[in-house]
Amino acid sequence: MQSRKRHQIVSIDRRRAISLLHPIAAFLRKAGLNRAETLECFTAAFDRSLTAKSSRSIEEIGRTTGYADVVTYWSRNKEFLDQRGRPRALPFNGRNSFSRLVQIAASGLDPQRTLEVLTDYGNVRKNRYRKYELIKPFFVVSSQTKMALEPVSAFLTDASSTLSKILRRPRGSREPELFWRKVESTRISDADAEEFNAFASERSLLFLEELDDWLEAHSKSAKKRSGQSRRVGLGVFLIHSDPENGR
Repeated sequence: MQSRKRHQIVSIDRRRAISLLHPIAAFLRKAGLNRAETLECFTAAFDRSLTAKSSRSIEEIGRTTGYADVVTYWSRNKEFLDQRGRPRALPFNGRNSFSRLVQIAASGLDPQRTLEVLTDYGNVRKNRYRKYELIKPFFVVSSQTKMALEPVSAFLTDASSTLSKILRRPRGSREPELFWRKVESTRISDADAEEFNAFASERSLLFLEELDDWLEAHSKSAKKRSGQSRRVGLGVFLIHSDPENGR
């Protein structure tokens, strides 16, 4: 899926697109749709995307692991923490500065561009002393007006890949058995739904921080061992929809 125009989105190539669509196609086939009907559905969905109105634009920001590394390093490294163990407000330049932080945590990123991205998506803000404060412990990839393409694409790919591996996993396989878990109710009022959203956001953040601590500790120990490395993790998302149609 190569683009003819350099400014167009090219982060999702043909291989990733097939990976994204595979479990959907598999479930549609299982539901009784034939090839022609499935292709018609995919075409209709694409056509709808051309005319659908969205309150948020989609923006390319490049490889996102560097931005996440900056946030993580700022949250953990003593050099950038205050006496209470919280991320310090940083000037842009200087010895213990935001530029220095980017140089250490993600040397391939431009400090000014990194600051723009983290500020635009509400991860960082400038205080009255003209220093920059970290206000989100994880790299947030959407704001009120836009979403970052690459991390959202990666999330969809991971979810789709997990489903595909569950579908394809043969009996007796030595590969880890992947999973997905869900809790839900269709009898929650609007007021309680809002309360649940806040509750789930807080508790899931604590849970992810615990998992992130585990991954960080074992990433360091893995450097001392030989053998192949694996990418592992866990993703969570919030459900909030109409019980009748799932939207």
